[in-house]
Amino acid sequence: MLLKAIRVKKQQNTVDKDNVNVDEPTRNEYIRKLQRMLRCKTVYNMNNYDDTEFAKFRQVLVEEFPILNKKGELMIFGSGCIVYKVKGTTDKNIMLMSHHDVVDANKEEWKYDPFGAEIHDGNIYARGSIDTKTPLFGELQAVEELLSEGYEFPFNVYIASSNNEEICGDGIVIAVEYFKQNNIHFDFVIDEGGAVVDKQMPGISGFTAMVAVHEKGRHTYKCTACKDTGKDSGHSGLTCKTDNPIQRMSDFISEIGTIKWRNCLYDEVKATFKYAAPYMSFPYRYLFSNLNIFEPLLVKVLPKVSPSVSAMLGNTVSFTDIHGKGIYEMVQAKEVSATAFFRCVREDDLFAEVEEKFMPVANKYNITVEPVIRDYCKPASFDNEEFKCIEKTVREIFPRVPVIPFLLTAGSDSRRFTTVAENIYRFAPIVVTSEQFKTIHQPNENISANNIGEVVCFYKQLLKNI
Repeated sequence: MLLKAIRVKKQQNTVDKDNVNVDEPTRNEYIRKLQRMLRCKTVYNMNNYDDTEFAKFRQVLVEEFPILNKKGELMIFGSGCIVYKVKGTTDKNIMLMSHHDVVDANKEEWKYDPFGAEIHDGNIYARGSIDTKTPLFGELQAVEELLSEGYEFPFNVYIASSNNEEICGDGIVIAVEYFKQNNIHFDFVIDEGGAVVDKQMPGISGFTAMVAVHEKGRHTYKCTACKDTGKDSGHSGLTCKTDNPIQRMSDFISEIGTIKWRNCLYDEVKATFKYAAPYMSFPYRYLFSNLNIFEPLLVKVLPKVSPSVSAMLGNTVSFTDIHGKGIYEMVQAKEVSATAFFRCVREDDLFAEVEEKFMPVANKYNITVEPVIRDYCKPASFDNEEFKCIEKTVREIFPRVPVIPFLLTAGSDSRRFTTVAENIYRFAPIVVTSEQFKTIHQPNENISANNIGEVVCFYKQLLKNI
């Protein structure tokens, strides 16, 4: 076991050269364009949608990417989901993605204007600088430059950017329905979700390029408890104290919280440790290079490390809302409903555990269960030409940075493509420190200005490598 840990080989060779750099005038021009995009307050309000800032953002794209807008086809879906298409020489289709809506920002909590895109200590401070206008800028600029150079794409290039990803909106959903109706299938999709980050893996002190090859599915069930009219009158002073919809629903939710869901190391999680092991310090390297031996122990120990690690190992469930109201305050509700929200790594495993563990508890408390949302994305391979293409491009732009596949426990718009795409990956070529990582959806979100050139170079090289 010790010899195996010593001899374990790195999964990819590093490139012995300096990081890709662009000249200062070019970098300054990149920053100027990105700042214009960041200064648009594209916050999607579900209850009171105002298109003013989104229209301003779309106009910025027209002005800053004139060749793309001249040679490409622009489609708008729903209230403002943007899709560009640049026609290639074959029928093969490639999709680049990054949403342009952002979560709101309280100006009082920020050191600088969250929509000012000011540069301080070499970093651009702005909401959306990480999540995810910088990657979107890189995609647009890469295609703009390749078109200006006369490059002929051997495939159709699509760039999609939703205006309501942050609220799980319908922008990309409508676009995908269009693709389905027109028999447009994608050989390769790359979206946000991973990045070049530091301190993300135990035993690795440097940066790692985390490429998500799968994300957890989302399933919701409506759980309903109804009043048994044969047992009580409905009057608060006469109703049975324990056998009523509110009490039964409360007991049901409480007992569901005690269920022990099955944990295991799925292929994506095993791959994370396998790819990371050669770069780890001891004892982590010893542990994860002998994964086949330590797997039973890790399945028991890892859930105790943190909730995020635990979420990688199996199904989770939480109740997101509960409703029930009597005719007036002294009459108990005749019906109480609650929404059970499941996240799963494998859909079949979820269905099996719902039947085995969830439904018996529901039946015990006379709760009816109805599936509402089924939102599952097929995992992509981390052992094919598409993943190797991403890996190769990372090595070329970010030398000496290991590439590690992983399971995304959050969510991205790319999951919507599972019916029209085979290879869906989640990686943006942004360099994010552990401190910057903490600012996502939080005050003082920022990104290094020097990273902007690398972002553009990555997407240009990726399109050439594909």
